Amino acid sequence: MNIKEKLIERIKQGNYKKVAIFGHISADPDSLASVFGMEFIIKQLHPEVTVDVLVDGISKHATELANYYDYPLKTETEGTYDLIIIIDVNVLHQMGNFQELILKHDKQAIILIDHHTTTNFSVNGTSIAYIDEERTSAAEIILEIMFKLSLVPPKPLLNILLSGIIYDSRRFYSLNERMLKLLEKMFDLEVDYDLAVSLIQKSPEKSERIARLKSASRLKYEKINDWIIAWSNVGSHEGSAARSLLDIGADVAFIYSQRKGETRLSVRATTNFHQSTNVHFGRDIMKELSEKFEGDGGGHSTAAALNIPEAIKEETLMKSTFIILKKNMGNSQ
Repeated sequence: MNIKEKLIERIKQGNYKKVAIFGHISADPDSLASVFGMEFIIKQLHPEVTVDVLVDGISKHATELANYYDYPLKTETEGTYDLIIIIDVNVLHQMGNFQELILKHDKQAIILIDHHTTTNFSVNGTSIAYIDEERTSAAEIILEIMFKLSLVPPKPLLNILLSGIIYDSRRFYSLNERMLKLLEKMFDLEVDYDLAVSLIQKSPEKSERIARLKSASRLKYEKINDWIIAWSNVGSHEGSAARSLLDIGADVAFIYSQRKGETRLSVRATTNFHQSTNVHFGRDIMKELSEKFEGDGGGHSTAAALNIPEAIKEETLMKSTFIILKKNMGNSQ
């Protein structure tokens, strides 16, 4: 029995009274759609079970989606659960206010579903961790589980799951045969593409535009084997700032930030860089940095993040990051 089959068998068990489903902090459309999708699965399999959907905040990009689906979310709880399902995240720090609650539970009660690189928590802190890095979004995994169980999602849920896929795939910038097969099934069920797009359409607010401009004005860069590696710092919107540096010519963009005594590092890279160098930023860079600085790090091949629970000087982190990056780029040659 493979890990996906074990996961499905686990959620089919009928001896649960209370189930908690968690998304990551400041849940984006993919995270939010995925936790709603799993709530539907659990309630279809176990109508009598109490299910709490918990997220520590919702991102601005997910606000319309949450209003449209109009399902009650909980932002705090003191309860204990027979089963905890964590979706679209495997870095404990990104659970926000729910970290302590999760750690109080035995790992046998915890399962995880994600599409990011494995971490120490996913390996050692859960009983089952189903991670499919080939999936662009967690919503694809949730849909696949639904169809495997012969469940048909209601139209509103189908629409927001498509929103999640569109959002995390960057409007299908990443596309493969497995996703196309899922999309075909969704359109057979009459998913509303235009509505799904409208739920996540949002022009950048002034604060995000300013963060992009600041990242450009504070830009440092280094050429490594003809690749342009950019570094900058902002106080918020790190992912958006990093993407903006790719738009103006960088192959890799690191964004440093520090607030509330914590240090954060976000990175975005072009697909061409990853395919040419085989550097996987979640696995090769952020994971090693997290071990060096005792933080939480992980992510995808071209999009990853690191959180360190103390203030690290920018020059210190930059130096270590470039050493690790150069080492991995050298290994790829």
